[in-house]
Parts: sequence; structure tokens; C-alpha cells
Amino acid sequence: MSGRSVSDRVFGPLAASLVRQAWTALTLRQHLQARLPQALSAEAPGLARDLKAAFPGTAAPDRKRVALWLSMCPLAGDLVTIARASGAPIPPPLDPDRFQPPPAFAGLDLPPLGTLADLADWLALTLPQLSRFSDLHGISAAQDNPFAPHYHHHLLEKRDGTQRLLEEPKPVLKHLQRRVLRQILARIPPHPAAFGFCAGRSCLQAAQRHAGEALVVCFDLKAFFPSIGWHRVYGLFRAFGYPPAVARHLAGLCTAITPPRVLAAPRLAARDLLTNRHLPQGAPTSPALANLTAYALDARLAGLARSLGLTYTRYADDLTFSGDTRPAAALHRAVADIVRDCGFTLNRDKTRVQPRHRRQVVTGVVVNRHLNLPRADYDRLKAVIHHLRNPDDPRRADRVFLDRLAGRIAWLEQINPAKGAKLRDRLAAALATTRATRHHG
Repeated sequence: MSGRSVSDRVFGPLAASLVRQAWTALTLRQHLQARLPQALSAEAPGLARDLKAAFPGTAAPDRKRVALWLSMCPLAGDLVTIARASGAPIPPPLDPDRFQPPPAFAGLDLPPLGTLADLADWLALTLPQLSRFSDLHGISAAQDNPFAPHYHHHLLEKRDGTQRLLEEPKPVLKHLQRRVLRQILARIPPHPAAFGFCAGRSCLQAAQRHAGEALVVCFDLKAFFPSIGWHRVYGLFRAFGYPPAVARHLAGLCTAITPPRVLAAPRLAARDLLTNRHLPQGAPTSPALANLTAYALDARLAGLARSLGLTYTRYADDLTFSGDTRPAAALHRAVADIVRDCGFTLNRDKTRVQPRHRRQVVTGVVVNRHLNLPRADYDRLKAVIHHLRNPDDPRRADRVFLDRLAGRIAWLEQINPAKGAKLRDRLAAALATTRATRHHG
């Protein structure tokens, strides 16, 4: 029997059983004491400690990564020697994969999906259908047929002239993603500092946290959704307690590979990130997954804010701090380091330092003394309403346009009730004038 085959029969089964355990030093030590040959059982505490240090997350890493680490650990030679001498390598685990949520998630009523059959049944799919929609090998995106991918692709021009890619899942995949969102992701609370895409929280609430402060500093995360790759999404589902196979397919259902024909579009923003499997901007699951991926980022930035006497909030990719002016220089350095450590990138061109004597804007809302709409936005709404008094303005008969305009006015009323009511009265008068003009004509 070759050394390579003995190695595979030792480290593979041991890794397979380790990744099924709760990923704590105590559990790993107890499992190693039971699984290692008796001559090496005393080494279990040290091996468990080193293993946890090598993979410090709360969820078990991929089996192959653990097997590789075991093959290079100090005990590797002894394990192979004992296995070769005894002819009895470590047996494969006999216990089946199962859903094992950590204590923090145990009371959230997450669906207990232990196997791929459980996942397929929960989604009302067959196993082949599950494989097709999770598309772990990227087969649909690799085909030349534009109807093969599971996503519609839309390009929107940005202010800098580049094109942002929106990836909208087709109906069946969107239905599956919505089930994952409702039954899993929506039950896991984001960090208290996160206000975007969170039930019961809004950008107005985020802006209110910074009203009347001496200094407001805003940072922007570059390519927020595309920067979150498949491995980070897989790690989230593992952290929730799902076994590796289930977590892989859940991550596949919620991530996308951009087809080559779309990647060839000119001036495509974040092209280098879109070449890998990533969170698609346009999928219903992406905002929740992005918030949960950014939990560690929020926790560290909130801690930084507390240490500097500041307030911190995040709305999607917008990071906002407010408070005294003194810690501004230290804040810039620390935020850049934390963002990088957490696997994100700052868009330095969009950093805004807003002292009290200048207009301070957070999530599109002016916050200098109280919440208000930027003057330019208010004037633009007034101008639109003024033009609607013209009976020849074609927009007066456009119900979609009028509904959107009414929505903008309602939004302003939430920020500034007096100004919003004034615009609502002007709109009613403009439309009444239009009707009167048409009647007398």
C-alpha cells in the first residue's frame, strides 16, 4: 500500500469526522481523544488547540482544508506510521450528517436540514433539480446559449461612466431564494448598527442617529455585493449549523457566476470580482447575506466608535460616524485597517468629511440640525410640479410617473412634514388646474 493511499485513509476520515462537530476547542479535544490511536490520545488537547487556532471561525471549515492541515501537522508522521504498522487506519465516521446550530442560533427555528435530500424536499425539488439550480460547477453560466443562465443581466450606467451589473434571478430560482430568505436568513438578526435591508429599520432612522453632531464622516465600501464570494456565503451557512453538503448547495443557490458574454461588456464595474462566484446584486437573498457577512465588520467598527466617543451606523455599503471633531485622523486610519481585515475594500474617492458649518448628508438626508431633504432635491420636485400645470405636459396622464412623484412627496413628508404637505397641496392644485383647463377647453 503506497504512502499516499495510507495518508488519504488517515487524514480524510479524521477530517470528515472533525468537521461534523461543533467547532469549539472543547468539542474538538473530546472528539480527538476518542478518534486518535491510543498511543497518541494524550496529544489531543494540543492538536485541538492548534486546529482551532488555524481555523478560528465559529463554523467548521471545508473537510479538504482540514485534511490538508492534518497532513502537515506535527502528528502527521506518527499517525501514518501507526496506521501502516497496524494496518488499521482511522475508520470513516459512521454517524450521519446533521443540522447542529450553535447556541446563539438554537432558538431561531431554522429548518433542520441535515442532508441534500432534506434540502431538496424542503425546496420541493428533486436532487437533480437541486444540483441544477445550485449549479456548483457553473455549467449554466459557461454555456453560449443566452437562455441557459439562471439570471437576467441588466447594465446600468453609473455617474463615473462605468456600468453596474444587475443580476436578476429567473422566476424559479427567485422563488427558491425567497424561501431561503424567509425561512433562514430573515430569522437571523443583523448587527444593531446595520440599517439597510433590515425589517423595522430605515435610512431615516440611520440618519437620525447623526443629527446635530459637530462632525459627520461617511465612508463607502467598494463593490459591496460582488466582493462577497461563495466561500464567505458557504461559511455563513456552516456557522448557522448546516453540514458541509447542505451549506455548499445553499451557497450555490444564493451566488452567481457572470457569463463570459456579459463580462465582455465595455466599462463593466467590478469586472475582476464578477469573474468569481459572488453575491448577485438583484437577488432577494443578497442584502440579508451581505448584512450577515458584514456582522464582524459592524461589530468592530461599532467598538471603534465607542472607543472614540462616536456614533456608527451602516446602510448597505455606506459607513457613517458622527460626534466630536477631534478623533477624525485616528478614525480614518482605523476604519481602513478594519475594513481591510474584514475582507472589504474602501472606495476612498467617496469618503466625505462633513463639519457642522457645511451641509451634512447621511443616506440622502440632511442632518445638520434636524432631518431635511437636500435643497436641490426639494427644488427639483417643485419644478416638476410646476410643469405639470401645463395641460400639454404628457406626464400628467402617466399614472406610473404620478405614483412615483406622490411617493417622493410622501418620503419628504416623513423627513419634513411641513414641506411635504406644501408640495402635496401644490401637486393637487396642479392636477386640478389641468383638469379645469381641459374641462373649459
